[in-house]
Amino acid sequence: MLTFKTVRLLDLIAKSLVYRDRLSPLANSHSNHNSTKVKPKFVVTPEDVDVQDGSSARLDCEVTGLPRPVITWTFNDGPVDRQRTELLANGGLVIRQVRQRDAGTYRCTAGNSLGKISAPAQLRVLSGPVFSDWPRDQTTFEEATVEMGCSADGYPSPGLVWTKDGAPLMPDARTAIGLVRIRIERVQLSDQGRYRCTVSNQVATLEAEALLTVISSVRPTTSPPRPAAVVPQSSSSQSTNRRAPFFIRTPESIEVLTGNSAELLCSADGDPAPTIVWRKDGQNMRQSAHVTPMGNGSLIFRQVQLSDEGTYECTALNEMGVVVARARMRVRERRSVSNRLVLSAVEEARRAVDRAVNETIAALFNRDRSSRLTHNELIRLNRFPTATARELARAAEVYERALAVVRRHIESGHQFNVTREFSYEDALSPQQLDLIANASGCLTHRRKPDCNDMCFHSKYRTFDGTCNNFQQPLWGSSLTGFRRLLKPIYENGFNLPVGWSRSTNYKGFTKPSARLISTRVVSTTQTTSDEIYTHMLMQWGQFLDHDLDLAVPGMASESFGEFVDCRTSCDYSAPCFPIEVPPNDPRIRHHRCMEFVRNSAVCGSGATSVLLNTMLPREQINQLTSYIDASQVYGSTDREARELREVHGNNGHLRRGLLTETGGPLLPFATPNTPVDCKRDREESEIGCFLAGDVRANEQTGLLAMHTLWFREHNRVADELRVINPHWDGDMLYHESRKIIGAIMQHITYEHWLPLIIGHEGMISMGHYKEYNPQTDATISNVFATAALRMGHGLIQPVLQRLNASFLPIPQGHLLLQDAFFAPWRLVEQGGVDPILRGLFAGPAKVRLSDQLLNANLTESLFRPAHLISQDLAALNIQRGRDHALPGYNDWRRYCKLPEAETFDDLQSEIHSQALRDKLQQLYGHPSNIDIWVGGMAEDPVQGAKVGPTFRCLLVEQFRRLRDGDRFWYENPGVFKPEQLTQIKQSTLARVICDSSDDILEVTKNVFKMPNLQSPSFVTCNEIPKVDLRFWAECCHECSNAGQFNSITRRTRRSLDHSYPEDKPAYGEASVLSITSSTSDSFYNNSIPGDEEPVSSRKRVDPQVFRQQAQQSEQQDERIEGLEAMMAKMQRTLKKMARKLKYVESICLEKPIKKKHETKHSQTNCLDSDGVSWKNGESWDKDTCTECNCLGGFIRCTTLQCPVCQNPLHVEGECCPLCDVE
Repeated sequence: MLTFKTVRLLDLIAKSLVYRDRLSPLANSHSNHNSTKVKPKFVVTPEDVDVQDGSSARLDCEVTGLPRPVITWTFNDGPVDRQRTELLANGGLVIRQVRQRDAGTYRCTAGNSLGKISAPAQLRVLSGPVFSDWPRDQTTFEEATVEMGCSADGYPSPGLVWTKDGAPLMPDARTAIGLVRIRIERVQLSDQGRYRCTVSNQVATLEAEALLTVISSVRPTTSPPRPAAVVPQSSSSQSTNRRAPFFIRTPESIEVLTGNSAELLCSADGDPAPTIVWRKDGQNMRQSAHVTPMGNGSLIFRQVQLSDEGTYECTALNEMGVVVARARMRVRERRSVSNRLVLSAVEEARRAVDRAVNETIAALFNRDRSSRLTHNELIRLNRFPTATARELARAAEVYERALAVVRRHIESGHQFNVTREFSYEDALSPQQLDLIANASGCLTHRRKPDCNDMCFHSKYRTFDGTCNNFQQPLWGSSLTGFRRLLKPIYENGFNLPVGWSRSTNYKGFTKPSARLISTRVVSTTQTTSDEIYTHMLMQWGQFLDHDLDLAVPGMASESFGEFVDCRTSCDYSAPCFPIEVPPNDPRIRHHRCMEFVRNSAVCGSGATSVLLNTMLPREQINQLTSYIDASQVYGSTDREARELREVHGNNGHLRRGLLTETGGPLLPFATPNTPVDCKRDREESEIGCFLAGDVRANEQTGLLAMHTLWFREHNRVADELRVINPHWDGDMLYHESRKIIGAIMQHITYEHWLPLIIGHEGMISMGHYKEYNPQTDATISNVFATAALRMGHGLIQPVLQRLNASFLPIPQGHLLLQDAFFAPWRLVEQGGVDPILRGLFAGPAKVRLSDQLLNANLTESLFRPAHLISQDLAALNIQRGRDHALPGYNDWRRYCKLPEAETFDDLQSEIHSQALRDKLQQLYGHPSNIDIWVGGMAEDPVQGAKVGPTFRCLLVEQFRRLRDGDRFWYENPGVFKPEQLTQIKQSTLARVICDSSDDILEVTKNVFKMPNLQSPSFVTCNEIPKVDLRFWAECCHECSNAGQFNSITRRTRRSLDHSYPEDKPAYGEASVLSITSSTSDSFYNNSIPGDEEPVSSRKRVDPQVFRQQAQQSEQQDERIEGLEAMMAKMQRTLKKMARKLKYVESICLEKPIKKKHETKHSQTNCLDSDGVSWKNGESWDKDTCTECNCLGGFIRCTTLQCPVCQNPLHVEGECCPLCDVE
């Protein structure tokens, strides 16, 4: 080694000349040619580094070039940890508090407009050895062969030494010593003894010992490995199976803030069981009030103090040996924030959030009803969160806003050092974060479902999806957070969306405007029709999507802090996140941005984990159940289900509305108490919105036709079940019909629709159904809802075809897409559902090509008639992905086992079009920056599918979970009887159309494939297989109690029991302290028409008062039911009179009666005693107690048997009296 004690002037001159030569190209260019550009060139490249665990590491990287190159670092081809790394001015990288997981490849990349260069370096973290294999006690026989293994991991690679009875083990003719194993052949009695394996490196030393016993016999035996001891044994143990201690887990160096909790993990095994002793800085430790050694060997710190910093040694020892492991704990002082400031921040946040929400509610619901609504307002009105969802989201918004207020106080100079990057964990203790969560209302709204009613839960689903999984009852339920496949990439690691800071670089580039991407890459004015698949492929996808997910939208259209109106301002101020309109936009000339409001977050995301001392990132709320359970028909809450049920008649029906000209019922209209409004233009129609299980039912006419179809199908199934099982009550009919409808939807989705979307290889990847797995979480993933399933937007045609019975356009013509939005009146006044349905299964879908991703009606004309700035669906999809902080395209490629792309040419296997790849490069700069929805849509579909490999991977992942994680999956044994399952598997969407459309008599067998590809193109409905519901017949000798819903469950239609404890009235219990119940909360007015009272605002109720109110409510319900029954009877009477009049008219004029639906199969119709013809399957009321059905040409009537009452109350129009009414 050479040591220089002085530095000569000549050395300094030489060094400066070398440095000047390195910079000479750049220097010459500046001095001689100011405009000359120079490619990036390394001056110093990073070199491999070895570093101790817990210390800091530095990787140097210096580059020259003109323009000045931008230097970025990656770790194992991914982003580096921003919290513990620092980029130096010269381009170098410093990593603080190095841990084992930091070991890997770091790459320095430098680029300018002329090119890009990169150089890697390895960071290796020194770590003590950890056994991966160790010798075990054995008993063998003479002349046998014995092997013992010993190996350990660590860096540097540990050395290994074998000893026998304390002396080095030497190889000989019978003993071979390998790298990780010794082998002794022809064992002798002299080989008996203790064999010790010692592994060591410069960090630590480990030892393990085993006893070899040799006896004389014919056959060797080997005892199984002894399990690790979990309870220390006494030193007096007589066991002969002894071995030295060895570590199972060693402590890692950590950095902790004062006031936090911390844990140093350490566990060891051996025989006798080793004792673990902790030392700090070389001194034995004593137990104190805030430092406690645990029984498992770990050391727990509560309320960490500055004096706790130091080096900790975990020593494991027994009579066979000793092992030691060390770790460093660094303690950093927390910025002091008082609890008074915390509570003040919560109060300020609550007022800001409540003000914004109240003003939004007033603007939407207290407006002049005669004023004309824009489409944007209609969407917000129809999708506005329910009261329960608002309470949940409000607490989360208050929580996040309170944190922002705390940060504002800190950064405004409240005696804090803010020179380093801000961190909530630095400013607030876990206890203070919990205080904010409690004060904001987060803890109040945590649901605790009651799944004890096994008679109900074992047979039927709940409406909100709870109790499907008994181990995790909230999995897949409504109003819970989405599931994450990859960690979100919020700009601050917590809640700020991607692109919030316009100066933030991603791989050296800023994020392009979502609108710019839409106009450059996605939108197309030309569309190509699919030659194979029909438009029904798109429509079923949208209908299915509305069964699976609906992210709860933002509650407010104004910011929570700066009084910014999201509808007019282009500022980023939560929840406003407007889409920037680029210069020279082809359509938008006079606006700088398009309105966009962030989705709400689930309460509890953004909270802290006290044990880990980290903030959990923001997570959005799914308002629907995740399961395929027909929630778009029945609703996702008990209240929605009640609003949709027909409570009179005891027939298990869903509510009906107007009758079409052909007699088919439409959905019921939304009630005045429902915050739904579809009166887009009074000049068009006065017809309002229909009510369905999903709030989006009215947004598009084709979608509304599907909702109408399936509500009718439920009633049809209920009617058939009632004929088959006349002893069933209305609740039993309703729940059994709902169960069948959900199963049919599952079958259609997985057997007929999904194979066309993900292709044959996708179905193979998903595998066959085996059994229900309670460990599988069926919760919808965020990327599935926000990106992958939105692939269906590429299938939408700019025109909805409307065809008559001859499959020709109806007189009103086809329907332009922009005219189909919020136009339910077209279903009433322009031919009903049949023309739309025919157009869907007989007309082609749009095919997705590289230059035809979305038709321009969705990006340029969406809602144009009613809004100055029409919406752009592609831009909304992109911005929504950024709002949810979805990782970039390359991260999902890596997740799906596709090669990561360094250049855009690396994408040519998935994106064949060079022109498309060039556009993506011009916009994004690096493949990793591509938004996942754009990347997935840009991929060429794989063979036999409608999606590329990335979206196929994400769809397979979710649909496998929806199947395997659903206890009520239709193929799960016990859900249906085998013969019933056979019938379910006969179901097709074509059959449903035949049974529940207005008057469709001919369909295609496969409604998802074009008619010209099927032979014959169309078939009559009689040729489509039916589900035979006779297999649901319940045979009983004494049916007086059978079929009564309350005979299988404690629940009744008006039960005062509740699904959740917090739903029960608060009498007799101590009230829970909640900020939302304080007098200061009167500022918040969370009520709109149709809302239930929020749980958090309910008051104590006197038991007697409560029961009186319940009884009054019961009586009021009975009166309403009587009125509804009377109106229904009047409608049926008018229908009968019209038919009789038609019959009399035909006799008087001697004209033959033209019976409705008369075909060559009309012999299956029925003629009743009044001369009225009834279609096969139709039902009618002969009188108030008798219902008749036409089945195969025969009339079958069922008379309702009324119970015997002590105090009967007869209601006009009702068959049976009301009992026990005083």
